[in-house]
Amino acid sequence: MLEKIEYVYAVYQERSFSKAAKKMFISQPALSKMIRKAEQDIGVPIFDRSTIPITLTPEGKKYIEAIKAIYQIENNVLRYFKDLKELKTGTLSLGGSSYFCSFVFPDLISRFNDLYPGIQCDLTEGNVQELRKGLLDGRFDLVLETGLQEDRDIKNIYYRTERIILAVPKNYSVNAGLEKYQILRESINSQAFLGLSVPAVPLELFRDTPFVKMKPGNDMFGRSTQICLDAGFAMKVKIYVDQVMTSLNIASAGMGALFIRADIVQCLSQSDNLYFYKLGHPLAVREINWAVKKGSYLSKAARAFIELANFSINR
Repeated sequence: MLEKIEYVYAVYQERSFSKAAKKMFISQPALSKMIRKAEQDIGVPIFDRSTIPITLTPEGKKYIEAIKAIYQIENNVLRYFKDLKELKTGTLSLGGSSYFCSFVFPDLISRFNDLYPGIQCDLTEGNVQELRKGLLDGRFDLVLETGLQEDRDIKNIYYRTERIILAVPKNYSVNAGLEKYQILRESINSQAFLGLSVPAVPLELFRDTPFVKMKPGNDMFGRSTQICLDAGFAMKVKIYVDQVMTSLNIASAGMGALFIRADIVQCLSQSDNLYFYKLGHPLAVREINWAVKKGSYLSKAARAFIELANFSINR
C-alpha cells in the first residue's frame, strides 16, 4: 500500500489522471496501472471514473483519510527531529487575515527573528476559508484569526480578547445629541472606554443609517447582522467590501457607518472623519485565537512564537 499512496493522493489532488501523471513525472498508462493495483489490493474502486472531473467513491474517501493520517504522522515525526536542533534552523509558516498580516505580525516576526535568526518565517494573507484549508493541508503551522471556530479538525489556543465598536461618519446627522456616547481615540487606544462609566450607544438610533459591511465569509458579517437585528432593525447596506482597510477608507469618505475592531483605530490617521461609539452587545466581544491543526505536532518554533506574542500583550 505504502508505495502506491503518493500516486493515489496525486490523482485525488489533481482530480485527473493526466494532470497527476505530469505532477509525478510518469506516463499516464503507468499511473493508471499503479492505481488499478491499489484498488485490487483493497478490493474496491478508489475513484469514480464516470465523473468529470473524477471523484472518490465512498471507499475511496476512507482510503484518502488513511493517507492523510499517514502523512500527518510522518510530518509530526519530521518536525519532532527538526526540533532537536534547538531553534537554530527551520521554518515557521504563519497565516492571518489582512489586519493581522498588516498590523500584528510584522512586529512579532521582527522580534522573533532577533531571538531566533536561524528560523525562516513565512507569512501568508488569506480569508477564513483559505486559512482553514492551509492549516488542514499542512501549509501553515499557525493561523491568527477570530473567525476560525474550533471543531474536529481545528484547535484554538487563546491569544487575547478584542472589542468591536461602531464608527460613524462625522457629517451624519444621527450624531447630533450623541456627544455623551462618543469615545475619543485616546480612550480607545488605552482601553479606558471599557470602563463602566462609559455608556454604550443605543444602537436602534442608527436604524436608518447606511452601513459599509464586510462580505459573507468574514466573521464581522454575521456578527454585525445579529447585533443590529437584536437592536430591532436590519442593516441598510450601501456597499459590501472584503478588506478591513478598504472598509475604513470608505466609511471615512462618508459612505456609511461601520462595525470595526477597536484595535484598528490606532492605525487611522489623525485627520479621520469618524465618530466612535461603544457597543453593549455580547457579540461586540470576541476572542482572537491561534489556530492549529488537531493532531499535528506543534513545533518548538511555533510554541516560542506564541509565547513571544503572549509576553508582548502582557508586558
